[in-house]
This record gives sequence, C-alpha cells and structure tokens, in this order.
Amino acid sequence: MNKSAKQTIALASIFQSSALVHQLAISGKCDSHTNKASLNSIVSSSDSIDEIFTSPEDLKIGFDSLKLILEKKTIEMHNVMVYATALINLEKKLMKKPQLLTQISAEIDHLKKQDFFDVHHTNSIARLAELYKNTIGSLNPTIMVRGEQIYLTNRNTANHIRALLLAGIRAVSLWKSQGGKTWHLLLNKKKTLRYVNSLDA
Repeated sequence: MNKSAKQTIALASIFQSSALVHQLAISGKCDSHTNKASLNSIVSSSDSIDEIFTSPEDLKIGFDSLKLILEKKTIEMHNVMVYATALINLEKKLMKKPQLLTQISAEIDHLKKQDFFDVHHTNSIARLAELYKNTIGSLNPTIMVRGEQIYLTNRNTANHIRALLLAGIRAVSLWKSQGGKTWHLLLNKKKTLRYVNSLDA
C-alpha cells in the first residue's frame, strides 16, 4: 500500500469519527460496525494504519463521508466538516501539551489491561469520555456538537460522542504520521477521490 493510500485511509478515519458524532447528535444512535472500528483504534497498540483498519468496511462511513465532501455535497456534510477541521486543530494544540499526552497515554494503557470490559462497553466509553473531557476538553476552542437536545443531554450519548472525538484525535495523529497536511484537503482532492472510488469497484 502506497503512502497516498495510507493518507486517504487515515483521513477517512477522521471523517468517520466526525460522521458518527453527527449521527449520535441528531439521532441518538450510530452505525455499529464502524463505531466499533473507530473505538478500537484508540486502544490499538499498532501505529500502522492498515493494521488498525483491516478492511474498507471498517471505514465505510468515513469513505462515504469523504466522498460526499470531495464531490462538493457540503450542505449535508457541514457539521461533519466542522468537526473534522476542529479535530485537526485540536490535535495540533494537544501536541504542544506533553503533560496531557502523558495522561492520555497512561489512561489508555490502563484501559487496555482491563479483561472484564471491552472498549465498546458503557463503562469503557464513560472512561474514555472522562479522559477526553479532562484533557482535550480543556483546550480552546472546544468542539461544539450540534444536534437534538434530547440526545445531547443524554449521559450515555454524550459519553459516546466524547469517546468518538477521542478516536478522531487518534485518527488525526495517524493521518499526520502518514504525512497528512491540511492543504492536502484542497490540493489532493482528485487523487483522494480516485482512491475512494476504487474501493467501490
């Protein structure tokens, strides 16, 4: 797999976390398979994008979202684009806070050692949400999630949204480790879209 393909996969993982957050905010639920894949990426010990996401199905929501945005169907993807951009900016700020990085790393290592809960369990999601709130949530500007108040004020849904935002930060880190840069979103559109379309072939 070439560098461009790995960048596109990592970029799709950013948009997937953002799209799943959007789904939760407006409906209180999200796609099950891709949700598990995104949450699993937080506790994955690998830094290889093709080992973390082993199948295009793991990132189906991400690829679908990326395709819509690249095809300029931006009205329906407005919130997803806002969240993805905010995650990229927050990750940049996080990299300048070594204490927060150490805290996040230690808590995730602790979570990995739990045999009694998997990462999709309500308790694990609550811990990831608390970790996000106490670390990335302290950085400004915070991500303002828009949706239905009935879902946003539900404790479990709010926890799930924060856990997926943490997955989004992990995705940005992976994207940057593959050489991803913000200007690629503008200049590499055709190349990215060509790869995404090839997955449907």
